Amino acid sequence: MSTKLNYKSGLLYLYWLMSGADGKKNFDPDDPEWKTMKLMREEEDINDDDFNTFINSDLGSPEDQLRNVLRNLDNASHAQKVRALSWMDLVMIADGDIHNKEYELYNRVKKHFNIDEEEVKKDKLQLPSIF
Repeated sequence: MSTKLNYKSGLLYLYWLMSGADGKKNFDPDDPEWKTMKLMREEEDINDDDFNTFINSDLGSPEDQLRNVLRNLDNASHAQKVRALSWMDLVMIADGDIHNKEYELYNRVKKHFNIDEEEVKKDKLQLPSIF
């Protein structure tokens, strides 16, 4: 499995975890988190087949998913890890309400990869936004 594929899988797992961290997963195309995920997929070249395969697989428990995120991103470059956190931040703020579980998850991943908040803020400015 290539690093790029690991990175893409990590992004999808992060989206899945972040979008469900508040206990409400929404598949409505008008949902801000869903719209952000669509932007992420376009920007990161994650096609429909890869996405459908991902969401139709057994994703396991949230802890299993987090372990998969960390494992998938372990081999990613530092810049890719920062980018993944930038997307995670955009999903977290998309609906205008940052749930404490979302923030805990974001900080846990950021701490695991020893990424500075300023790096994420700077990188996030380069990403498209639904706003």
